Amino acid sequence: MMTHPFSSGMRAWVRTLLALVISGALSGCLLGPDYQRPPVDLPERFNAQTATSPIASAPASAVGVAPVAVALADWWTLFNDPVLNDLVANAQKNNADIQIAVARLGQAQALARQAGAALYPTLNLTASGTRASTGTAVSPSGVGFQTNTAQVGLVTSYELDVWGRVRRNIEAATAVATASQYEQDSIRLTISALVTNTYLRLRALDAQISVVTNSVDTRENSLRVAQAKLDGGLVSPIDVSQARAAKAASEATLSELIRQRAIVQNQLGILVGQLQLRLAPVDLRGLPIPPIPPVGIPSTLLESRPDVNRVEQELTAANARIGVATANFFPTLSLTGVFGAQSVDFSAFLSGQSVVWSAGLGLLQPIFSGGSLTARLDFAKAQQQEVLGNYVKVVRNAFGEVGDALVSVHQTLQTELFLTEQVAAATKAQELATVRYEAGYVDYLNVLEAQRVQNEANLAFVLNRSLRLQAGVDLFKALGGGWNKPTP
Repeated sequence: MMTHPFSSGMRAWVRTLLALVISGALSGCLLGPDYQRPPVDLPERFNAQTATSPIASAPASAVGVAPVAVALADWWTLFNDPVLNDLVANAQKNNADIQIAVARLGQAQALARQAGAALYPTLNLTASGTRASTGTAVSPSGVGFQTNTAQVGLVTSYELDVWGRVRRNIEAATAVATASQYEQDSIRLTISALVTNTYLRLRALDAQISVVTNSVDTRENSLRVAQAKLDGGLVSPIDVSQARAAKAASEATLSELIRQRAIVQNQLGILVGQLQLRLAPVDLRGLPIPPIPPVGIPSTLLESRPDVNRVEQELTAANARIGVATANFFPTLSLTGVFGAQSVDFSAFLSGQSVVWSAGLGLLQPIFSGGSLTARLDFAKAQQQEVLGNYVKVVRNAFGEVGDALVSVHQTLQTELFLTEQVAAATKAQELATVRYEAGYVDYLNVLEAQRVQNEANLAFVLNRSLRLQAGVDLFKALGGGWNKPTP
């Protein structure tokens, strides 16, 4: 069996290199503090209901929904609206903010892979060939000659991560990449909530347009009655003028609502990436009500919020950078090696006599840096404290957002109970006032007042229903998607 002339030298070189690498890895340590989640003083549970709220004692049929457990990534599907489902799906694909977040995630993941590559040695192939000629004027013998030199080799280098500088760098880069993933999730959640709320605003305007259109029709009928009574000499021209003024006021309101709807539809089209979006009117009052949360849901649900997870990963990265800055005070150990062949005669290039190799262990110990290493460590510690403060701020704001959304959910529900009663009474009063005016028992001012009250009651109901639905969206967003039944 023939043995290649490179084999014995290469085996010895590889054994030496592996022994140094393994010994360095086994003796390595991690400088700097290990990450621990900082405590944030929060109440154990959310509780937005007050002692005077009638909702707790109201039957499920009275409020429209019953408390249930919900944990959905696609929480908007609870509105049971195929149009809304398509809009959110298109936004997830076409929204520019989401596309930017996806690109940033790719950058962060690439940087994390780049940092992880430092755990492995680098290996480079070098090769060169030289042909040189020496003139007779510089030759001692007075005879010129030519030489050929060829060389090829493998060059490697590796930093022994004795103090954990590389591993802390990888820890920081990985945390940044994970934070970027949570940032993308947060943007997706925000865009989904924004699309849903904008869609609900559009449907609320559809409902308001329906209410005001009915008001225009009602006042058109009242104008015809007043005109007929004027023609019969039963009333003065004042009634007709008042009827025309009331009808014109409703038409002006209708025109403004149509303008607002067109603008909201355009905004929705920008969000979903469909600039020519056109949606047929749908009354908001026909949409189902999302479920309401049970009383006393735990504050630990905040852990599912992507923005809370994102800032915690940023805190992990800042914590790891303290270890990197600490390791800079200690010596850097590196291995270098070269293995190859060099010859002036190509025929001897593959013989054992052309083999060249070297292996070295380098050490670099900072002695004096003018305080820059200390400044870097102080900067890393100060940056970690800044991110810590931001973490506490985000968690507290998240708790507040959930509390605000819970208050809005419960109070708009309570308000709807009162407004339902108001709409029924105002509608009855308007019908009676119209009948009595036609019979000549009351003047036209009673009709105008009854129409105004009924119109305002219907609009107030629609606006409150819109607020109620949007409060449900805000609650889903604040909780990161849903909730579970509280443990007893």
